[in-house]
Amino acid sequence: MKAFLLLAALAALPPATRAAAPCPAGGEDWSAACFTGQGEQRRVKPGYLDRLAWNAHGMATILVAQPRELLAVDRKGRVVVPDIRHTGDFDYPDAEGGIGRFQAADGRCGYFAAGRFAIVIPATYDACKAFRGGEAEACTGCTSQCTDADCHDTVLVGGSGVTLAPDGAVLLRQVLPR
Repeated sequence: MKAFLLLAALAALPPATRAAAPCPAGGEDWSAACFTGQGEQRRVKPGYLDRLAWNAHGMATILVAQPRELLAVDRKGRVVVPDIRHTGDFDYPDAEGGIGRFQAADGRCGYFAAGRFAIVIPATYDACKAFRGGEAEACTGCTSQCTDADCHDTVLVGGSGVTLAPDGAVLLRQVLPR
């Protein structure tokens, strides 16, 4: 009887006072505790796969609360694209030509095909800019610096730069200004 009264009292609490589910259904933030492994070797724990909304390509996105990260997983729960860039240039989910950026655990960046979440340009660059006009700039041995106070635009500085086609072909190589 005491257990029943305790459950009834908990159910009567307002939603804000109840603990959030660490591995929720829907678009809520997930906890890192919902995964096994580290970095790109992470997987959603099997008991939580039924909580995901799959797209036509058999992929789902998850927003992880800490550290903040949007990632894509396949039907087996494997993280196939980590740390999807979905702020700043807003190249995901509305990426030009369907090519968005991501960052690997080692800090390098690359590009993926949105929707099917297939990596089209591996994470081999130190800085990557969004695709514009069918081309993207990326570089190695460089940094990305803001050109205004709100960082609406950036410039790549130092190192070696490339201009890339959506298939990863290098259209132009250049030494970047210091």
